[in-house]
Amino acid sequence: MRVRIPVPSRLLTRRETLTLGAGAAAIVVLRHPAAALARPSAFEMALPETATGTATASGDWRTLPVARAPRRFDLVGLRWSSGKLDAVEIRARRRTGDWCPWTRVGPMGDHAPDASRARRGTDAVWTGAADLVQVRVRGGARGLRARFVRSPSPAGPRAGAARAPRARSGQAVPPIIPRSEWGGDGRPPKADPSYGEVQCAFVHHTVTANDYGPEDSASIVLGICKYHQDHNRWNDIGYNFLVDKYGQIFEGRAGGVELAVIGAQAQGYNSSSTGIACMGDFSSLPNSEAGLESLARLIAWKLPLHGVPVTGEVTVTSAGGEANRYPSGTPVTLQRIAGHRDGNKTSCPGAAMYGQLQRVRDRAAQLAVPASLLSARAARPTVRHPSPVSLSGTLRFSDGAPASAVTIELQHRAAGGAWSPVGSTRTAANGAWAFRTAAPATGELRAVFPGDGTHPPLESAPIAVTVLPRVTIALGTRSSAPGAKVDVTGTVGPTWPAKVALVLEVRRGGRWEPVQRKRINVRGGRFASFVRPRASGLYRVSVEGPGTVVRRQLRVSSVAGGTQAG
Repeated sequence: MRVRIPVPSRLLTRRETLTLGAGAAAIVVLRHPAAALARPSAFEMALPETATGTATASGDWRTLPVARAPRRFDLVGLRWSSGKLDAVEIRARRRTGDWCPWTRVGPMGDHAPDASRARRGTDAVWTGAADLVQVRVRGGARGLRARFVRSPSPAGPRAGAARAPRARSGQAVPPIIPRSEWGGDGRPPKADPSYGEVQCAFVHHTVTANDYGPEDSASIVLGICKYHQDHNRWNDIGYNFLVDKYGQIFEGRAGGVELAVIGAQAQGYNSSSTGIACMGDFSSLPNSEAGLESLARLIAWKLPLHGVPVTGEVTVTSAGGEANRYPSGTPVTLQRIAGHRDGNKTSCPGAAMYGQLQRVRDRAAQLAVPASLLSARAARPTVRHPSPVSLSGTLRFSDGAPASAVTIELQHRAAGGAWSPVGSTRTAANGAWAFRTAAPATGELRAVFPGDGTHPPLESAPIAVTVLPRVTIALGTRSSAPGAKVDVTGTVGPTWPAKVALVLEVRRGGRWEPVQRKRINVRGGRFASFVRPRASGLYRVSVEGPGTVVRRQLRVSSVAGGTQAG
């Protein structure tokens, strides 16, 4: 049961005034590396941890005293030094004198960069200009600190500031407010962006107040960016896009409007998705019609831009993380338009908004123009060197233009490497293409259309290809005397492991029984060793490489044959 202890808008008592003064005395100022301001916009304050008369047992709410911020703020979140909090709610007194409603804030770690460690903290609540804050928590934690952001922007974006990105192949492009209009140009990324693939869209809510005006939205976006950069220490704002309840679409992470810039919005899935945050708290209240329409229009343009449909399911590989529902390496099947909770341990985008996602999917499907598509598939994804890989696919342009005699480049990438060309081919009259290539090593293959001035570049989804090495083995002799040394040499290619296994077995009672097993070095694709069978019998010498076993038989008897083996 939720315990609510209201604090009326009134004059503060002497005791509260003393508490506020004590809280304001402990301040830590955070400075953005690029800023040289006397009063940075992100700052912290220690909170008093004595509850106002409520039980402190685990599972009960503790309501902390009202605390005065060191100066006016517009956004506030929470962090702590030790322990764990099960739930956090925050409210603030605005400069108008009224208190905003209690707002539940989620853990900061449920959207974060891939492979990052979860921090003890929460997302932020947009309050508008405020001076007092009050927090209530459930669970045990110590060292509570409020994290503030000052984000004034009374004018908001200029009228007509939203602009549509360059149209591509007949796709309906929604107007998007660029970073320059909400202050993002003054908050550059701390490092160059990284790029992934857009296979699906995750829908979020910002868990900020719902009672804001359209002129406030730019300030909210700027405040979230400052919070993510200065308090969370991220490279940039975590979301790729933000959409307010009035239908305004904002550019989020720099460079991610048309490109597949990796954000920090769904831990473990950032490199395979785009993240769109609906501005507000939609735990119990649904999103507005204008907000849903712009969300659908944005997704109906963004996903086909990357050559993927807006409907159906897609299987992506989890990169893990503390907030992830699935361990690293797990194949996870998601809707192309998914809720944040589908991949991470969170209630985001709120129960009410999650129930509206099917409407968003249906509307996006109505709006989406069929995407230009470059497909690729392998007849056999596993081959043994030097056997070639047979690839085929289809090129299709969304505007219906013929895709005949178009050059398609094939590229290969080994694990951890860069893409490099391995050949090219041309499409048939119907856009179909086929190609055979000797993959240099295990890795990925993809098809690439470089663009032609009318149609943008396209890339197929990567195809995982396993190239089993070719192993040869030679014995110094096929027959030997007991105790004699028998040389074993061979090659492994085109790539080779550091070692291969050399196994000696003897035939007894109709079965092979191991006699000796050892690891031998491979240098320059060659190996050399020996075996020394001690007793007469029929032996088998095997060399085991990655996915490969090559065997030769050896007869040992008291009469040495001395026959050379090939």
